[in-house]
Amino acid sequence: MTVHVQGIWRHLFGLLVAAIAIAVIVLIWEYALDYLNGTPFEELRYAIFGVVVIGLLSGLNALMTKLM
Repeated sequence: MTVHVQGIWRHLFGLLVAAIAIAVIVLIWEYALDYLNGTPFEELRYAIFGVVVIGLLSGLNALMTKLM
């Protein structure tokens, strides 16, 4: 029974981390892309956004792997 309870908490923790990651991605999309306007990187803002999101999710995956 203890193993089942630990599994539930691990899944809930994973869902919480996923929800926080989604919120961070939405905030980056809404507010951070405007900071690149007027810079040489303006044309690359969506590619930069993609790299940041992939880096964020890869980092969270590595962190979750070490924690669990």
